[in-house]
Amino acid sequence: MIFLLFINMKKQKVIVLTEQDLYGIIDKILSATGLSSKDIFGGGVKEKSSSTSDGKSSSNTSGSVASKWMDVTKKVIDNFEGGYWNYWQCKNHPWHSMYKKSGETMFGLDRKAGNIENLGSEGREFFKLIDDEKKKLGKSNFCSKWNYNYRGGDMEEKLKNLASKVMFKEYEKNMSNYVKNPETKKRIEGNPGLLLHMSYATWNGPGFFQKFAEKIDRAVKEGKSDEELLDIAKKSRTNALTGYWAKATTKVNSLIDKTAGMA
Repeated sequence: MIFLLFINMKKQKVIVLTEQDLYGIIDKILSATGLSSKDIFGGGVKEKSSSTSDGKSSSNTSGSVASKWMDVTKKVIDNFEGGYWNYWQCKNHPWHSMYKKSGETMFGLDRKAGNIENLGSEGREFFKLIDDEKKKLGKSNFCSKWNYNYRGGDMEEKLKNLASKVMFKEYEKNMSNYVKNPETKKRIEGNPGLLLHMSYATWNGPGFFQKFAEKIDRAVKEGKSDEELLDIAKKSRTNALTGYWAKATTKVNSLIDKTAGMA
């Protein structure tokens, strides 16, 4: 679709904008509000199919990854990240020696080990909401209500939004450090399955993120299709996360397929 925008009616000066251009301008205007063209118009920028050098199907996107991030990352939180844990204050929570370096934790955000509150305002607001609950309820009632794996009750959605924003900043940092090829970035962010893979890699840690990104980058340079990139993503998880993580990895790979629309 083509849009005609008249900016000087006397001279009949016209700028011709494609639908892609128009949504891009709208996204830039709305970026400061946290909204996107998708929030306003419903559909947002449509993904378009293209082909690799050998004619294989691939997808790319002209929209902002921020408009997709919430949906994809909430899938990660809902399926793989636990609720509340704080044995240090709530002794009714379980204890294991592997927790000894951990602090208060919610949706995979470790207040101590992850230094979450120093990552930005979203992290500070995230734990402030929980601290306010402690003050309101008192320690005993708080620990009774916020039992192990509690997901926040009527605060769950707000906490998930904040957790997603915290992890988006970490994702962007990792992408800047480990994905130097613009085409690789576009391919990851143009496919919801690959974006979910790298979203969860943000929780897995920078080492895993780098390892997974390098495999995708190599495959992109070899002209692999999206289907092949997804297969590489799943295999890299299967090979890297074994033993205790094997069962969870199978679940992650299944969700990658489902999110990519392949299941």
